[in-house]
Amino acid sequence: MTTGFWANSRKHVVAALAIYTVGGLLLVTVLGAFIVYAGFFNVSALIPDQAPLQWLLVTTREASIGYHAKGIIAPKPTGPAQVDNGFRLFEAECSMCHSVRGSGAGIMSVGLNPPAPPLADLIDMTDAETFWVVKNGIRFTGMPGWQATNTDPELWDIVAFLMGSKEMKEADFVAMRARIGLPTTKP
Repeated sequence: MTTGFWANSRKHVVAALAIYTVGGLLLVTVLGAFIVYAGFFNVSALIPDQAPLQWLLVTTREASIGYHAKGIIAPKPTGPAQVDNGFRLFEAECSMCHSVRGSGAGIMSVGLNPPAPPLADLIDMTDAETFWVVKNGIRFTGMPGWQATNTDPELWDIVAFLMGSKEMKEADFVAMRARIGLPTTKP
């Protein structure tokens, strides 16, 4: 028969669990604060993320984009002029990080962590999700929100170009550059 503090008392068991839980949380908090403030976590963009951290960041990003883009209704594309203007804007503002087929990595994308995805990887979202990303950017990735420098119609032009480029080949981009008066090769 148990005597003393633990003697047939459910209250004592609950109290002990509470003490151990609070103590464990306090220990994790102190250890986490030590790691953060001691500078042990390397924030260099040159260090690739470990698989669990990469999974957490990608899963969080995709869930957040899907959640925040829910209420956005994509307008109907207005035609080739919209796609052409979207391409002009993409070339001026996006291609420094995101490359089109055949143009190689954008100059700004070298050294980014996570790396800026090429154009082919940008078009796996819905129009609304793509618009939300272009407008708001993605924190901790180097992707800026373009709403400060572009109107919503201009951002929809970029979306129209991105969605219209799904089947484009390198030669199609060269022809589009020539048709709208951009250099056919990038410097």
